[in-house]
Amino acid sequence: MIGKLFFSMSFMGMCMLWAQDSLEVSQDSLQKLNYQVIFDRVKRAGKDTAQQSLYLKAYLDKARMENNYGEIVQGYKNYLHRSEGVTRLAYADSMVLTAKSAKDARLIGSAYLTKGIVFYSEKKYKKALKNYLLADHYVARSDDAYLDHKLKYNIALVKYYTEHFDEALGLLQECQAYFKEKSIPGYLNTLLLLGRCHQRMKNHGLSSKMNNLGLMEGKRLGSNSLAIYFVQSQGINHAMEGNYPMAIAELDSSLRVIRNTKNDFANVVLSAYYLGKSYWGMDQREKAVDYFKKVDASFRERNYMKAELLSTYRYLTEYFAALNDQELRLSYLKKHIEAIDYMRSQSQYLDDTIKIGYDLKGIQREKQRIEQLLVVKEQRQNLVIAVVIFLFVLLVWLTYKYQHARRIYQKRFEAIINGQGPPLKQVGKVHVVPSQPLDISKGKIDAVLSRLEHFEGNRNFLDPKMSASKLAVIAEVNGKYLSQIITHYKGKRVMEYINDLRVDHIIEQIKQDRKLAYYSNGSLAEVAGFNSERAFINAFKSRVGITPMFFMERLKAEGVPE
Repeated sequence: MIGKLFFSMSFMGMCMLWAQDSLEVSQDSLQKLNYQVIFDRVKRAGKDTAQQSLYLKAYLDKARMENNYGEIVQGYKNYLHRSEGVTRLAYADSMVLTAKSAKDARLIGSAYLTKGIVFYSEKKYKKALKNYLLADHYVARSDDAYLDHKLKYNIALVKYYTEHFDEALGLLQECQAYFKEKSIPGYLNTLLLLGRCHQRMKNHGLSSKMNNLGLMEGKRLGSNSLAIYFVQSQGINHAMEGNYPMAIAELDSSLRVIRNTKNDFANVVLSAYYLGKSYWGMDQREKAVDYFKKVDASFRERNYMKAELLSTYRYLTEYFAALNDQELRLSYLKKHIEAIDYMRSQSQYLDDTIKIGYDLKGIQREKQRIEQLLVVKEQRQNLVIAVVIFLFVLLVWLTYKYQHARRIYQKRFEAIINGQGPPLKQVGKVHVVPSQPLDISKGKIDAVLSRLEHFEGNRNFLDPKMSASKLAVIAEVNGKYLSQIITHYKGKRVMEYINDLRVDHIIEQIKQDRKLAYYSNGSLAEVAGFNSERAFINAFKSRVGITPMFFMERLKAEGVPE
């Protein structure tokens, strides 16, 4: 048995040595081929990773042996396009380092462009733009028109993402004229992005024109790889114009192809959003919500969000509000805020970088002008010191006022939480209860008071359309008598009476369900029947003597569960 085992291990070792010798011979023979032949074999290897690795290594080894910087960069690029994750970035860095060793402006610019494209594909737009601007610095020193227009196209993509559509159009029009004669893929991609820019600018006629041109030109040129995206773009136009059945037909057909053959996550999400929008427009809201949830999942799982997709959360919030599912409604409100904050952080950086980087010369001139103006700063120093002192004193005073108000607010808050009710108001002249009996029959007064009691019990005051005139109809009395009765028996004006009922109601609701403390003022206003957030805030403060913000803040500080 031991002898058999020894023989098997020896045989395996010999096989490994033969395989290694064979591999070395294969590598040596491959390096005698020209680069194009090796690259063709890389492409033909397809999903055969062993064969592909063999040819990729042969390409790069040949370039290194010949000390051919351009082909070394291409060798790393070959690896990059067949890798995933952080490995792609490592190959991009190797491209840049090699190109810098060659001291070739065109090669360095091309390497930075590729690195920027890697970041863009990972939705890391800040880093993508940074590398595009580095590429522009070097490409501008070369005479490579194709590379220059390829760079312009990729910068236009970032400007499209940041909603600088006019600037993107200017770059794309240059690309269209150049690529029409020089590059079929570049030409068709430019037409597609031109259509998308016009689409986002609500120039649907021009967008449709570009889509139709793209389909015709693709057919004429024998290149239909982007045809499905032109169909998708046309479906989006229909959705934005309210032609929902046509939108659904084109978006659904294009989505199936994109999902199954293109491995294009971003456009799958985009189609899902506009399908949701179309079904919502046709009042098929459950179907719409299924698609909107897919957009939300893309943000939660991949941190992918565009300004174009933000209203997803408005639809989801509205849907769950209609179902009276307050927990999900609150959840999507929070997600909406998170998405907006994320977009602001992305767009703010990108806006500044575009203006300071790509339009560098204009900014440098402006910088010099400002530096000259700052020469007079020393002469104004005394004034600045005086202003600082004034602001410091003002800050101390405002801080004192703020802390004093907080102490008062805290006492009122504790009184409300302890069930003591809102503080009594000092009744002004318009609220003075008449000392003489009302010139209204006792029977009518009793009837009105009874109807008001019924009005309070049924919570009819939560109707956002409730007004003094509408309450008069409910109380079956004219407005003048209603005002006199409420002033006499309630000590307040009609609308003040209605608003106080609303505030008392929302306070009781919050005390019973502390999760409401996480609602925005706008949402609480809606729940309480107010027509606007401002009206709610004013009525709340008038009723209890503190602001809704302070009230919610103190509830949260006491450990309100989310």
